[in-house]
This record gives sequence, structure tokens and C-alpha cells, in this order.
Amino acid sequence: MNAFIGVKKYLAELAEKAAGNIPVQYPPSQEMGDLALPVGFKLAKELGKTPKEAAEDFAEKVKHPLIEKVEVQGGYVNVFLKRPETAEDVIKKALAKGYGGGEKTNERVVIDYSSINVAKPMHVGHLRSTIIGGSLRRVYRYLGVEAIGINYLGDIGTQFGKLIVAYRKWADREALEKEPIKELLRIYVKFHEEAEKDPKLEEEARDAYRKLEEGEKEYVELWKKFRELTIKYADRIYRMLGVEFDEISGESFYVERAREIVDVLLERGIAERDPETGAVIVDFGEKLGKDVILKSDGTTLYLTRDIAALMDRVEKYDPKKLVYVVGAPQSDHFRKLFWIARKLGVDRELVHVAFGLIHLPEGKMSTRKGRVVFLEDVLQKAVELAGEEMRKRGTYNEEDARKIGAGAVNYAVLKVEPEKDITFRWEKVLSFEGDTGPYLQYSAVRARKILEKAGDWEFATPASVNDDEWAIVKKIAVFPEVLRDVVKKDRPHILARYVYGLAKEFHGFYDRNPVLKAEEPERSFRLGLVSAFHNVLTTGMELLLLEEPEKM
Repeated sequence: MNAFIGVKKYLAELAEKAAGNIPVQYPPSQEMGDLALPVGFKLAKELGKTPKEAAEDFAEKVKHPLIEKVEVQGGYVNVFLKRPETAEDVIKKALAKGYGGGEKTNERVVIDYSSINVAKPMHVGHLRSTIIGGSLRRVYRYLGVEAIGINYLGDIGTQFGKLIVAYRKWADREALEKEPIKELLRIYVKFHEEAEKDPKLEEEARDAYRKLEEGEKEYVELWKKFRELTIKYADRIYRMLGVEFDEISGESFYVERAREIVDVLLERGIAERDPETGAVIVDFGEKLGKDVILKSDGTTLYLTRDIAALMDRVEKYDPKKLVYVVGAPQSDHFRKLFWIARKLGVDRELVHVAFGLIHLPEGKMSTRKGRVVFLEDVLQKAVELAGEEMRKRGTYNEEDARKIGAGAVNYAVLKVEPEKDITFRWEKVLSFEGDTGPYLQYSAVRARKILEKAGDWEFATPASVNDDEWAIVKKIAVFPEVLRDVVKKDRPHILARYVYGLAKEFHGFYDRNPVLKAEEPERSFRLGLVSAFHNVLTTGMELLLLEEPEKM
């Protein structure tokens, strides 16, 4: 724990004893102090005094070796810290590898993200689940929690009957070798176009799916081929995004287990069989209503298989929390899933990170109609634009263009609160100005270049710390808190906002304060500050799936 956070903790404990749970706040301006407690408002009622009088009484109890002075404004107690001493401790701690992280624990968290559909291309709509989940996995692991990232494939369903029929009728073998997923998409779209003219195709598809479920060799082999091609294709994109998984499974893994769980639900009276249709139904209550979990013909559904997968994860990994990064339209599905899990005795924290849709300008994305923006194309376009900008600056190299392009896409998604929808536009996703990934990468490169030019130096603390320096010190000090807030709320945009604010503070500091040409001990102090900034920024970037380029 650094000195700044140590004083904050001291104030929180002091306030707790005097008035209960009072949040320690960060004042909006330096003139109002470094830390603030609105303690007077609560104490006033208990003491029969005005908020200002109650705050003054509390202020007299504030005694800490790192506190310079205490001021009272209304019901607020504003605390000013001793800058040199606090800054020295914060910077030295922030220079260490792993700053803000945690010791490895025995805790586990399971995170379900990306979860693409077999034989379908990854499009811009897959970005949010993939990148949010990939970032969360990194943050949890940095804090010492074993995060298990799972890619739960949509590898079962009647669409495979349609695809098998389409493959046998219209597949171009040469195109399948070159661009397998795009060719599978083409024939899938063609199936729906042809089925509108010839309804018999739908019957053929149902027959093909029945044969697949019955295990007919030719159909199973085609299904396996579609699955393998999809995983190979997706892995190329995941590597470009910097996203990793610890397990790749799918709905097909859980068909039999799902039927077993249905039997348990029936035995416990959680589910009941419809006497007319023979389907198994669960009544989720007034808000969610009733839903089928097993069809009359014994076919499992998405919800049933998800229950089986959840139970398997609990048994296999013993996690304290299970996180599902899935779009907001599936919110009711997860309410039902968690409801059943509770009925089955699951006592872990269950979280649905619901995010808004990504829309095309002409409407919601649809694979059936073929109106889709391929994720791979977006990434390639981003890399091309990054390369064009680098060529203008005379700094082009292929690897840095990849880092900048992919970083631009990742950050454009992560900086947005998950709940908000995004309308896909090239100019927004690939903007290289303002609150963007390339801005953060430029900040990291700029700081690193300063340090490379500095030669040998040894950190020193001056007699005073100016406002620009102090603003960065305080920002660096709260980095550990930010990371813990991210995993508490499962929201990486909190970290994205933080690193952007940190980068802005750095540029303001550097534009107004010489570093390499400063006199001692300011020069060594500022180099320490730049180094600490660089360490925190690049750590934050890495957790947000951004890499530091060699050049910009």
C-alpha cells in the first residue's frame, strides 16, 4: 500500500469510529485538498450542531505524520498531504514490477466470453464480448486471481442441417480452401435465399439435422470439419486482438448432462412435464413466466445446455464467481439460468455483464441476409490506416502498425460503458485522435524516449512538489484502487477512463515542465515520475489489450 492510499485508509477508519461509513472523496480541485470527508453532515444531527461545527470537532482528531494541514469548508473536512514525502513513497512503489497487482491466491473466477458460432464469421458484433472478457481475464490475473477464460462455442442447432444441405449443393471447394468461413457464410445466406423460393429445402435441412443428431458418420464428419475450420479461423483473430482462453468447449459437450439435469429438476419439483405436449417446463415466476427446458421429443434447448455447462464449471473449477460477458438482449435468459442454478444449490456469485448491441448504419447485424462487417476486415483496415499514418511520419514498420491498428479497435470498444449501444462507423472505430488507443500508445512511447535520452540517474526528492507533478503522483497512487474497482464491477471501461486521464495529466506536466534540462534534484525526481508514469500506463494498456509500439 502506498502512502497516499495509507492516509486515505487512516481517514476512513477514523470516520468509521466517529460517524459510521463515510466515503473518503477526491476533491475536484487541488485548492480543496487531496482528500475530503463529508463527515460534518452526518455528525451534525448526532451532536446537535451545525455541519461546520461538527466537521471542526472531527478535524481536531485528524493526526497523521503525512498530513500537512486540515481545512473545514461547510460540512467537509479537507485534508492536504505533505507532497515530497508522499510523492517519494508513491513513485518508489510505482516503479516496481507488478505495482497495483496482488499476490497469487487460491481464488478462481470463470469468465465466459466471445462464444462464437461455428461456421459463421466473427463480425464487429463479437468485439464487445471478446475484448471485454479478454481484458477482464487479464485484470483478474494481475490481481492474483486465477481467471479461467472459456470460449463456449455455439456448435449445435438446426442451422447445421441447413449448412450441411447448402454445403452439399453449392459449396465451392477452391473458395473453401482459401477463405473457409466466408464461403460457409455465402452458402448459408444462399440457403435462405433459395428456401424462400423452395420451401422443401427447410424439410431437407430438418432431415439432415436429424441424421446429424443420430450420429450418421457423413454428417458428423462435416460438423467436425465446420468446427475445426471455425476454431482455426478464430484463433488468427484472437491472436491479433491479444485475447486468450483457457478452455474451448461448446453446447454439444453438454447435451447428455443437460438431460440428466432435467431429471433432477423433475425429481425436486423445480420442473414439471406438460401433460398435453410432454415437454418439460419450469415456472420462473410472474416476471419471467414459464419456459420449456426439454422439448416433447427429448431435444435439449440453449437454456438446458447452459445449466449443464454452469454446473460443470462449478464442479470442475470451484470458482468464487462466474461471469458471463453476453449481450443485453440475453438478460432474461441469464435471469432464468441463475434462478435454476440457485434452486440447484449453487452459492457462487453469478454475474451477467450485459452490453449493448453494435449496429450497422442500416440496422442490426444479420448473418442470414449477409449484411455484416467482418471483424478480420475491420482489423486489417485499422492496420492499414495505422501504417498510412506512420508512413507520413517516416516511422513505418509492419509490427508497430499491427500494434497501433489492433490497439485502436480494442480501446474504441473498451472505453465505452458496456450498457451503451454502438453504431459501427469506420471513422469512430478507427479514429486516431482524442480519447483513443493510439493516443495512449503515443504517450507511452514519448515517456520511454525521455528515459532513453536521460542516461544514468538516481531518484531524488526535492524540497517541494509543484501542482503538475503532484497531479500525476495522485493519479498514479490510485491505480491499485482502480484495478480493484474494475473486478468488483466487472467493467474494464473504468480502467480505460483512468489511463486516458493519466495520459492527459502527463502531457500537461511535460508541456509545462522541463525534465532532461531541469536542475537537480528536480531532474532526477521528474525522471522518476516519468518512469513511474510509464510503468503504470503500459501496465494499464496491457490489461486493456494494448501493446506499446517501438515508434509512432
